[in-house]
Amino acid sequence: MGFSEFDPAEFWENHVKKLRSLQSRIDQAEVHLENVREKRASPRIRSLNLASYVPKKDERQEYIISIGRTLDVSEGGAKIETHRKLARGVQLELEIAVEDQIISAKGEVLYSTDLGHGLFGIGIRFTSISEEDKRLLHS
Repeated sequence: MGFSEFDPAEFWENHVKKLRSLQSRIDQAEVHLENVREKRASPRIRSLNLASYVPKKDERQEYIISIGRTLDVSEGGAKIETHRKLARGVQLELEIAVEDQIISAKGEVLYSTDLGHGLFGIGIRFTSISEEDKRLLHS
């Protein structure tokens, strides 16, 4: 059984190929992130706040008030962690506790992702929120 000899040039060439491949994937990820950033009208702020919501269907309450917590918020929407998966397009009435204030808003579910352990991340676009509540989200 013979031993193969170490070829530094071949080793270096393989190493450079791997680095180029990684750089290409990094570049693609950066383009994707930039596209995501451009879609948001206002920056998201990571913030854990108690939230309650009531899903509505045709102005009727679909089920009892549910609670969760925000993972991030902005003037335009929020991501809420909850035990209930919600379908895209479901209308919500929301209340979010920010410090000692309660923010009221109406929103629409944009997406629902499985976070594991029986939890879901619900992306919500606000369809109605007062200017005062928007200011509270900034502070």
